[in-house]
Amino acid sequence: LRAIPGLKLTEIAEADLCCGSAGVYNLLNPEPATELGDRKARNVLATGASVLVTANPGCLMQIAASARRLGKHLSLAHTVTVLDASIRGVPL
Repeated sequence: LRAIPGLKLTEIAEADLCCGSAGVYNLLNPEPATELGDRKARNVLATGASVLVTANPGCLMQIAASARRLGKHLSLAHTVTVLDASIRGVPL
């Protein structure tokens, strides 16, 4: 991602913190998974970034659900989507 011209990367607080959707964790432990997801979403929203990019589909779904639960809009994209847009020269 760092090689994409014009793309600004922003590190989030507690970047190493899981979003709560590891494997089936969110199915087996929904309450702590929700707390983790909400915490991750708040950290993402605090950056002011226009798009969250991650390669993990589970993280995309978990963080999107948390953002909705928090009443916030958050644009999300898979890493491949960002790379594809860059290669084709189209906006995200």
